[in-house]
Amino acid sequence: MARVLVVEDSADQARLIAGLLHAAEIEVELATGARQAIERMRVDLPDVVVTDLIMPDMDGLALVEEMRRQHPCVPVILMTAFGSGGIARRALEHGAASYVPKRQLLDELVPTIMDLLAVVEARRAQAQIARQLERSEHAFALASDVALVPGVVAFVQELLQRQSEVESDTLLMQVGVALHEALVNAMHHGNLEVGSELRDAGGDAYRDLVERRRVSEPYRDRRVHVSVGLTRDELTCVIRDEGPGFDATQVPDPTSPDQLERVSGRGLYLIWAFMDEARHNASGNEITLVKRLIEPEPPH
Repeated sequence: MARVLVVEDSADQARLIAGLLHAAEIEVELATGARQAIERMRVDLPDVVVTDLIMPDMDGLALVEEMRRQHPCVPVILMTAFGSGGIARRALEHGAASYVPKRQLLDELVPTIMDLLAVVEARRAQAQIARQLERSEHAFALASDVALVPGVVAFVQELLQRQSEVESDTLLMQVGVALHEALVNAMHHGNLEVGSELRDAGGDAYRDLVERRRVSEPYRDRRVHVSVGLTRDELTCVIRDEGPGFDATQVPDPTSPDQLERVSGRGLYLIWAFMDEARHNASGNEITLVKRLIEPEPPH
């Protein structure tokens, strides 16, 4: 059974979150503040940490930084409230794996945890792969089934480890989360043409429509085409769906902290936060992601 450490100083909020996770058969441990959470993790590490951003003893950003130093393999999910966008963005840049707006906890917390657990398990399973390849290029044509996504993520993380000798758990987690979000976007919004407004509205309408269209014409025959290129210096992933596309110039700035308040904007926000480059083609059905694996030398 997966175990989640919830860091929340509000007793009412902590009980709500614990109830959600228990209903999903996830073991829960509660900490009333960041310092208590750090002490508990010195004894036993959870699979995932879910933390509030604003706490009296230490804010979520400081907790993320401490986690990155001491336990970089444990992903951290932020619970964001209105007005906390600036801190949340810095926390993502410093190693947090994802976030859920507090107003969307009921609908989004458990799915976000399950997505991260899939990435973590994939990372652990591939941790000992030998580093042999000098250069690789791979291509996939995926059905619009999110069950395929963790396998692609694990494949790319394995390449990063063995070919480019990447050892940073934070970098591997960031690439995994960004790739996961881009693939799900291509499947749901691209091939299945399920609008993001349904997800913002909450409830089951979004997931129900995804399942119906996944087995219906013309959506079921569409594929997501993934091209992965990797050298020791750089990872490039090109993800193209067979949907009608969209006007990429009309997408709100994905780097704006305002996107933290919109569930539908979270995917692009995480992609832009975790990758060095992210660009759409003119027709809006293809995104190119670039992650540089070697820090550039400072100018002389």
